[in-house]
Amino acid sequence: MRLKQFAALASASAIVISLLGPAAAQAKEHDKTGKETAETAAAVIQEAVVSAGQDSAAAVQPHAESSDSVTTNVRESTVEVSKDGGDGTALLDGGADGFQLSLELPTSGQADDAAVAEDGTTVFADPNRHTDVGIQTLEDGAVRALTVINDRQAPTRYDYKIDAPEGVALTLADGGAISIKGLDGSDQGMILPAWAVDANGTAVRTHYEVSGNTVTQVVEHNTPGLAYPVVADPKVYYAWWQLFSWSEWRWNSYYGMNQLSIELSGWGRYDAIFNAGQFLSSGWNLLRTKHSSWMFTASMWQQWECHVLGGMAEWGTFDLEYERYSNPNWRSRIGMWPISQTCNW
Repeated sequence: MRLKQFAALASASAIVISLLGPAAAQAKEHDKTGKETAETAAAVIQEAVVSAGQDSAAAVQPHAESSDSVTTNVRESTVEVSKDGGDGTALLDGGADGFQLSLELPTSGQADDAAVAEDGTTVFADPNRHTDVGIQTLEDGAVRALTVINDRQAPTRYDYKIDAPEGVALTLADGGAISIKGLDGSDQGMILPAWAVDANGTAVRTHYEVSGNTVTQVVEHNTPGLAYPVVADPKVYYAWWQLFSWSEWRWNSYYGMNQLSIELSGWGRYDAIFNAGQFLSSGWNLLRTKHSSWMFTASMWQQWECHVLGGMAEWGTFDLEYERYSNPNWRSRIGMWPISQTCNW
């Protein structure tokens, strides 16, 4: 694994540097540019994301970069990250159906100014190299902040201060997630459950704590037997439309009819498992908002009910065929084989 190889190389380098003395160590760090550090951290992050099974949505390349900030657009959202290492803040704008949030990253105001890696990850490097922080905008619209914990001297608690509109509340939810609740008390955003892995891909114990508008990720990386670097990640959804990675009308040549195909985002899948009743209505309303409501049939609603409530939670797409006949008694099909045919009557 590249993570393990990286850790071994880093350990060997540290031994050599310690033998050469502090001056050599300082010279080595000064020779390493911000761009090189960003590429190293981005490679570690990518390996960890794959190891943790968190690679369903890829990072998006920034659309604009200046000396002060990095800006990325995904559909209706805009994410602007300040490059100032003393600031370490991302501004998230979800558009008409989302929040405007300010996400303060756990750089402690001491990081080097950010550099952007080739894969689009913006990296704030720690001058002491204990903890580097990366941030990515993903193709499903979410923002992922990633902490690269390089050694045992790194902290175990990482604070993310979230400034949101008045009345918006952060609440711990089932499964270890954090719900971002709007003025009416409904879920309008989500921070998915915390995860962390070490250099060998071994899961590291981690969880969130919430105090007011501050989310703290606790990472128990000082457990014996773990290999560094350790990578930990909160993933933030902050707009209603981010329940779906995408939805579009397609022609189904097998059935000979049009269908509305939907791929759930990480937030959508979380809701389908933990908040199915809420997701049944919120997801359906979102579809009718984004697509012509007159095209939705009684059968399509039944198919949607089946996918959400029928225990499917498929990892593929939800396909709602336009001309499929109405079947109000679809629940009688639960338990049939093959399971993929439950909602395809």
